[in-house]
Order: sequence, then structure tokens, then C-alpha cells
Amino acid sequence: MSTRREGPLPISRLIEGALRQCGLHDRLEERAALLRWREIVGDKIANHSRAVDLVDGVLVLEADHGAWRQELTMLVPMIIQKFNAMFGEGTVTEIQWRDRPHRGRKRKNG
Repeated sequence: MSTRREGPLPISRLIEGALRQCGLHDRLEERAALLRWREIVGDKIANHSRAVDLVDGVLVLEADHGAWRQELTMLVPMIIQKFNAMFGEGTVTEIQWRDRPHRGRKRKNG
């Protein structure tokens, strides 16, 4: 009986194995889809919005202005279709909104 030694494993396989053991591989794949936001919606829309999170098919978005949120709301079916075409059916099943935190100085009462 001989044992075959394969040699060193590529670091990517080691990391993937560790992520699977920790139960994080699927979560990382979900998050990777967010990096394609600009490609999915185009530069103009991506300059005013971002995909914040994707968990269990729920894509969370934020926009820098109500008008852009309204524009994106009209594009929800297209956004869902594009994510599912790129990453597999059921990747995005629903879209939710997150209020964008106000940037700038806070006013003090008083």
C-alpha cells in the first residue's frame, strides 16, 4: 500500500477549507456579490447608491438621496434578475433599504 503525497497546497485552498470549517464560506460568497454592484447597475446609479449587505437572499441597499432611492425602487426587478443571472437563481429574492447615516456635524440642542 503506497501513499501518494500531493505536495504543498495553494494558500487559496487552505483558506477556503478553513472558511468552510468555520461556516463562513457561504457568507463570504454572498458578500463577494456586493462587489459587483457597479457592474450590475452602472456607474451613474452606483455613484449615488451602494449594496450594503446580502443575507439569505435579502439585498440591503442605501442611496444618498430620496430621488435615487425612488429610481432604484423602480429598477428592483432588473436588479434582482441581474444578481440571479450572475450568481445563481435565488441569490437575491428581496430588496430592503437602509437609511444612509447623516454625514457632517451634529446639531446640539439648546
